[in-house]
Amino acid sequence: MKALIIEDEALSAQALEAKLKKLRPGIGILGTTSSIKESVAFLKEHGDVDIIFSDIRIDDGLSFSVFDRVQTSAMVVFVTGFDEYALKAFDYNCADYLLKPVSDEDLEDALKRCEDRSARLSPQGVKEMSEDILARKVNYRKRLLLEQGSLSLVAPVESVCYISADTGGTKVFLKDCTAGYVGESLAQLMEELDPAMFVRANRQYIVALDAIKAFEDTVSNRVCNLLLREPYEGVEIQIPTSRKKELMGLLW
Repeated sequence: MKALIIEDEALSAQALEAKLKKLRPGIGILGTTSSIKESVAFLKEHGDVDIIFSDIRIDDGLSFSVFDRVQTSAMVVFVTGFDEYALKAFDYNCADYLLKPVSDEDLEDALKRCEDRSARLSPQGVKEMSEDILARKVNYRKRLLLEQGSLSLVAPVESVCYISADTGGTKVFLKDCTAGYVGESLAQLMEELDPAMFVRANRQYIVALDAIKAFEDTVSNRVCNLLLREPYEGVEIQIPTSRKKELMGLLW
């Protein structure tokens, strides 16, 4: 079985590949792509892909656009932190829809479904599976353990304003102006934090949605500044202008 992984977070892609190889040692991972453009080009070149594991929100938009632009007979397993796309996913040869963080059991079930080509779902089957997805409860992180020198501080996720990746590691900034480091990478945290509360602004920052104050256009048409509320009103986080509309939509 030959597979493609569409994922814009390198660590997440590596973790998924490791799980797949553990469950199916003979699987062939043909490649990993991180954008719509790259994924379309890959699928046009490789017509022998049997199964695609795809995140939905990737670098330059929603991965659904990949399948709008190129024809493929491959089964698609969407692997994402967002349940709101479940119904739409079944318009795209979706064999399963897995919510991050993905367990070995869920991934095993998805692989079995793809291996049984006769498992393509009827309209009623699509309805039942999408209802099951929407009913699933994901246990998101409730607290983070912050290291502040000799002090280990337990911080509720509601107290987090933003998280950044710097030379010292992954640094968490709290709404009371305190900060500390955690052991997880941004990619790991984004899989464990509730996407209804946090958003990956860019490769360097995760931001709490309720900490966003405004969007400021810049001279460049390519980026704009995401401005935060007090006490971090001086922090400017650059995001691609193409993501501005998407992030604004999450705030309503």
